[in-house]
Amino acid sequence: MLHPARLACDYADSGRPVSLAAGGELAAVTRPLALRRIVGNLADNALKFAGQAELSLEPLGAGGFSIAVRDRGPGIPEAELGAVLQPFHRLENSRSRETGGAGLGLAIAQQLSLAVGGRLTLANREGGGLEARLAVAN
Repeated sequence: MLHPARLACDYADSGRPVSLAAGGELAAVTRPLALRRIVGNLADNALKFAGQAELSLEPLGAGGFSIAVRDRGPGIPEAELGAVLQPFHRLENSRSRETGGAGLGLAIAQQLSLAVGGRLTLANREGGGLEARLAVAN
């Protein structure tokens, strides 16, 4: 079972603003720890750059599913949307741990997405922000 509500509650319990916009539970054959790491990395990025994250879960045909992590942060320049999925690629050049990081979070999410048979896409949102979407077709 996929339980994005549990993940949202875990963040809320630690005082971090992550909400569940849609979806509840979904039965799917997948790797739950990999899935949790993917969504966790995406939510952590949303919290870092936007101060909040919104999760949603949608069933897809034939037992597949889609999980979206949305924020209202600065988004990513269109030309960089693919590059940020590569290891060590960072948009922020400082060495500050608060604003920088190693540039591995999205690359790890990308590799794990492939490992669970999914596809990770990033898209800027109308009105500002980013949507990271993992789609898994079973």
